[in-house]
Amino acid sequence: MMDKLISFSDWLWSGPLIAIILIGGIYISFRLKFMQIFKLPLIIKGVKKDAKSGNSGEGNISPLQTAFTAIGSTLGAGNIMGMAIAISMGGLGAIFWMMIFGIFALLLKYSEVVLAIKHREKNIYGDYVGGPAYYLKKSAIPILGAAYACAHAIQGLPSIGTQSLSVVQSAETINIPATITGFVVFGIMFITVIGGVKRIGNVMDKMVPFMAVGYFVLAWIIILYNYRNIPIVLGKMVEGAFSAPAAFGGLAGGTVAMTLRSGFARGIYSSEAGIGTTSIAYAAATTDYPARQALWGLVEVGTSTFLMCLTSALLVSVTGVYEKIDYLKAASMPAVAFQEFYGSRFGGVAMSLIIILFVISTVIVEALMGQREVEYLFGSKAGNIARYFYVAAVLMGVYLPLDDIVSLLDLSMAFLVVLNMFALITMVKDVVAETNIFFKVLKKEVENKK
Repeated sequence: MMDKLISFSDWLWSGPLIAIILIGGIYISFRLKFMQIFKLPLIIKGVKKDAKSGNSGEGNISPLQTAFTAIGSTLGAGNIMGMAIAISMGGLGAIFWMMIFGIFALLLKYSEVVLAIKHREKNIYGDYVGGPAYYLKKSAIPILGAAYACAHAIQGLPSIGTQSLSVVQSAETINIPATITGFVVFGIMFITVIGGVKRIGNVMDKMVPFMAVGYFVLAWIIILYNYRNIPIVLGKMVEGAFSAPAAFGGLAGGTVAMTLRSGFARGIYSSEAGIGTTSIAYAAATTDYPARQALWGLVEVGTSTFLMCLTSALLVSVTGVYEKIDYLKAASMPAVAFQEFYGSRFGGVAMSLIIILFVISTVIVEALMGQREVEYLFGSKAGNIARYFYVAAVLMGVYLPLDDIVSLLDLSMAFLVVLNMFALITMVKDVVAETNIFFKVLKKEVENKK
């Protein structure tokens, strides 16, 4: 039975789900007149304004803190190791298709944030709550909101457990015992999550810039050292996008379809666009227009896909490690690149610490998301109780075997994708209306500053 479910999940993610998200992204881009391209200068000015002066309106945490919280969720170990796996399976052409998907992912994320804030509610503690469950409740089939919340709430526990497992394994590479790592992460999560959405926002706006900049700088030192290989790699990315990947790293040559799947799948996982989960964090933002905060959703995708994933891809490609390491050990490629350049001691410790920080930021936000889903189903008090279980789920990665559960996470994620894409496509008129209202305001704001 388990084998059949895993095979079904693999089939869904090999084509059907990617097609649903990609077609949905293209449709929404047309409905919004490809604003991610044609209104980019105005979008940049709007984001700069928010970053400098904050925002008026109702909410619990600042626009910037909300954005860092959402980015903290999407910046996981997958942004570092996942890109190496995508290259090992689909060749360098997978990077090209990831970037193409990213263009459409921008407006998928934007739409999720608009709907999350437009249809958010205030709970008994005065916190604003929202996300796919809440906007599905306002869709043509309201019961889908409960279905989404239930699936996401259940999925959150093993998801946190598997993320903590990657922290434990990374810490073990620098000789830190699993039990110590597990309880340290548990303590950090407990202090942060129990403090509520405001404390999470305060932690994220310090942790996320530190870990992202740290990895970016260390990786780009290596990339620029190998600058002569950059044009060669970029050429192979474009060439490989339209031709079958050659055999390397012990993997037989593949097909163009494999390259497409690898690139699009990495784009989906890195941005979570089309899944809807990070919109839960955005619902707490202080803002006067849903579309104003949604501009930060564009920043989130830009950071996770166009910045961090591309950095990881260049790291393993310009150094040539993707050709040296067996595809079965593809996840180790970034660490090997660090160790070859910085030395085994500093390189290994630096990569382990970066992965630990990336994953900790992810599980903290996942706990908040799980709490919000339980709250949707059973009320605010139940949600507050549930957060203790999500914090405790960190220890699953230390003490429980998760192999079979991990295999089913992709299946539950597929269910979330179908429900969320239904909402985005059928409720796009709400997004268009909010966008038209806000961009008239933003245009006036920009003109008045001249």
